[in-house]
Amino acid sequence: MAQEQGIAKVDLTYIYKAVMMGNSLYSENWEKGVLYLTNLNLWFSEGGGWLTIPLKNVTMVGREVTDPIRMKAQRTIGTSHILMIDYLQPSSVVEGATASATALLAGNEAVINTLKTYLQPMCGTPPKKQSLSDVDKKLLYMLSTGVNDLQKLVFFIGVDNETLANSFKNLREQNLCDTSGTLTEHGLKQIREMM
Repeated sequence: MAQEQGIAKVDLTYIYKAVMMGNSLYSENWEKGVLYLTNLNLWFSEGGGWLTIPLKNVTMVGREVTDPIRMKAQRTIGTSHILMIDYLQPSSVVEGATASATALLAGNEAVINTLKTYLQPMCGTPPKKQSLSDVDKKLLYMLSTGVNDLQKLVFFIGVDNETLANSFKNLREQNLCDTSGTLTEHGLKQIREMM
């Protein structure tokens, strides 16, 4: 068994088990406390004791935080910098089963970004697959129809060359097209999902 070793200790505001539905946060129970990150667990100070999330139970780090949740956090605790951590916990309904839960960590932007950077590789969460912007989707669609002339793309999509170049780079980085603008199998699948 690996020896537990401390990695970081930060003062944060958090909700250990957030109640959310869709884009809405129903929890009001933000707590100020200490978060310890070790090589095995996330420890949350809770009253006189500790709550833990074993890192092996974390299913995702850094899921997109919706604007309604950000705005509610800004009003409630004064910051919109939030890290969402999805994890499995023992089910309170079925013995021996697990249930999904979400922890929200809020604080200084640098602290939140650093925690995310540490946790993603430790928990096996791949860095967040970038979502496609509207420009990316339009470009992907135009490339799927065979249009790959820069001037035509700038005209049809209605953006400047730099925005288009960034969008093209994003599509290539996500393996949706090759350098010539031909869609990959992954890109074709993405187009079918968009239609």
